[in-house]
Amino acid sequence: MTIPKLDLADFTVVKMDFDGPDWRADIPAEPGWYAIETNAPLSALAKCPLPGIGSKHYKIAKRIEDAKFLIDQKVAFAPKKKGDSYIVYSGEHGNLKARAREHAGGNKGTGCLALHQYGALTTYTWRFHYLTCEAHVPGSDGNKMLRNYLEQQWRTTEGWPVLCAR
Repeated sequence: MTIPKLDLADFTVVKMDFDGPDWRADIPAEPGWYAIETNAPLSALAKCPLPGIGSKHYKIAKRIEDAKFLIDQKVAFAPKKKGDSYIVYSGEHGNLKARAREHAGGNKGTGCLALHQYGALTTYTWRFHYLTCEAHVPGSDGNKMLRNYLEQQWRTTEGWPVLCAR
């Protein structure tokens, strides 16, 4: 059996909405891969304040600072011109619907983008791309090692999302 590489063209795309949960209705609560796309410029991400004390939410400005070297080397995703969309985050998870909720609205118990807390960022377009394990590799039963393998392979071949730390 040959495991097919991830291709963003195979992912389903949903426009993220920070005003309510309806946008997540069709995202399955199943294991798979996801990517978050935006047209927010790097300069807007770099201005994000630190999350609250004790929060596990990602320090977005720090991630942009850390990714600068990769951006300069052209191995990290970055907009080519103002207004361009690009992938800022990718990952795998055992429950795609839950992960979409966490990245949009936050969760005190896990690390996530929690985009709702940055009002200025919610004025940009954000999209959640997803692909279930079963759709990509039937019979894989959401295998965690498979998810990790393909996630890392995709980042290596396609580019590094600027908000990913590892």
